[in-house]
Amino acid sequence: MNERSQRHPETNKEMQKMSARRATIGGSDTIDTIECVLGEVERRLADKIVLDELAEHVHLSKFHLHRLMRAATGMPLMEYIRARRLSASAHDLFERRSGSTVLDTALAYGFDHEQSYIRAFKRQFGVTPAQFRRGTTEIRLIERYDTSALKQIRQGVVFEPTFVMKPRSLYAGRKATISIAENFERHTANAHGVSFFYGEHGKIPHKLKPSVYIGLTLYPPECSPKATDYLTSAEVSSLEGLERDWDTAEIPASKYAVFTYIGRFHPEHLTIHQLNDIWNYMDEWIMGSPYEQAHGHHFEYIDAELAKEDYCEADLYLPIRDRDA
Repeated sequence: MNERSQRHPETNKEMQKMSARRATIGGSDTIDTIECVLGEVERRLADKIVLDELAEHVHLSKFHLHRLMRAATGMPLMEYIRARRLSASAHDLFERRSGSTVLDTALAYGFDHEQSYIRAFKRQFGVTPAQFRRGTTEIRLIERYDTSALKQIRQGVVFEPTFVMKPRSLYAGRKATISIAENFERHTANAHGVSFFYGEHGKIPHKLKPSVYIGLTLYPPECSPKATDYLTSAEVSSLEGLERDWDTAEIPASKYAVFTYIGRFHPEHLTIHQLNDIWNYMDEWIMGSPYEQAHGHHFEYIDAELAKEDYCEADLYLPIRDRDA
């Protein structure tokens, strides 16, 4: 629950110096955990893999494992396993045209019956194993997920972005002007967010998602290069009657790059130090992309229903547009 420092050149060096003095990057093993799961899946492609066994293997709850692997691969873990198993079997079918039968391949990859394998193969690739073997149709394989694009961030990992189109949106909460330097020293934005969520978030009417916290950072012209406005808030369906009791914001429709961060701690401990590292990664990403930031805002999206003492999941929304638009 925090805010991003606005990227002004005169403050970057100051922020980097403070980060170097205060931060010793923790040795989180989140990417190692993902690699361990991927390796176990590959080792056991011919077996019937049970989610409980994988979770026990890497000492995570099923909930954490499912969320982590879905964020990485873009699909539910068991769906990824099935896709990998069928892709590996397709390779065997292709290599053994004059050898083993479809039944042999089905049994080799953990299917009890030839027909169940044929049905699964056709659902995945749109053709039957026999049609594929005849060599008349191209299929799209799911290869082992490559973790090289993931970024290790203190006690967690940030994933490559997904993209969404978000319509005009409305927010209500409490706004504070946050000094960048003070935030690094005292975690003031984090303190505002935690206090707001546990004290006032539940009182806001018209919330779209009652468990979701939005940390909306705004770059108004009147803010100095060393401060930003931070609205601790909820997204609401209407601002009618809210302006009397709450600070509000209306954000135009936009395309967003959404970066998911997963860490092994409660979201209330997510501070500027983790977020600044995440934003550095995002800045690197956008400089190498065909996009630029579209509007003077960004926000963090945290669903409290997902939060655990050892699990933090936060989506960081960056408004983007084509660089040449």
